[in-house]
Amino acid sequence: MTTDETHSIHTLWETMARAWASADAALFASNFSPDCDFTSVRGDKPPGRAGVEAAHDGLFRTLYAATRLDARIIAVRRLRPDLATVEAESTVTRTADGTTLATTHALAVVEQTATGAWQITAFHNMIPATAPKEARPVKGPEPEKPPATATTATSPESAARPKLRHLAIVARDPEKLAAFYTSIFSMELFHRDPDGSCFLSDGYLSLALIKHRLDGDTPLGMNHFGFHISDTETTSAALVEAGADKPAERFTDRPFAEYRAMDPEGNWFDLSEHGFGGPRPPSTPDKT
Repeated sequence: MTTDETHSIHTLWETMARAWASADAALFASNFSPDCDFTSVRGDKPPGRAGVEAAHDGLFRTLYAATRLDARIIAVRRLRPDLATVEAESTVTRTADGTTLATTHALAVVEQTATGAWQITAFHNMIPATAPKEARPVKGPEPEKPPATATTATSPESAARPKLRHLAIVARDPEKLAAFYTSIFSMELFHRDPDGSCFLSDGYLSLALIKHRLDGDTPLGMNHFGFHISDTETTSAALVEAGADKPAERFTDRPFAEYRAMDPEGNWFDLSEHGFGGPRPPSTPDKT
């Protein structure tokens, strides 16, 4: 590519960083084509440039208010005279104290328009995998490994074991509580209900902050928890055999748990085969 073309592509990421610093969602989205294919780290796919603008306008007002974006292009590969792929890394930090809130790696497709300008036509953002720890040299004979048991992480039983993946709290002010958990513990806000309920994730466990209703009888505080399971029918049968009520199907249009159950002391918990939303945890043998 010519120096001018390379500079034009780098300018796209420089403009995104400038727009981020000024919380200008329209300027940020101007780097994308009107019908761009954008995929966020959470798997969200906002529709085209307008969707990218709306999504980032929300981020600039909430989760990433008063932050800056440091974007770095790693590689540009030309596929044809008017088309190229771009690998880029980005880091989001708080402006006040420089705390890192997120680090991402993106693969983008950029295309040159009829006017000669370059635009992003596809953008897939992701959280980079954690680098494996370096193997340490073993001095002397290796220690004997304990025999595999039902509790070892690599056993088939462990792989199929239900996993606690969800907690729910009824809150007076979900937005304020969400700001607390995102700022102190770097949790990520991935969904907001029309009533103001907020859903956060640490990349493994989701936290639902449910809006308290003044006309309701649900008390404030811890409300329920949830298990990610592999087989609803088998788990339901085990609950009934243990003396608990049969789990009830939850009729909801929200993409969360499918069944609600209760332990012998009346504590609610959810059961879900598909998970509880939010960023997916790293892919390992014992995580689904």
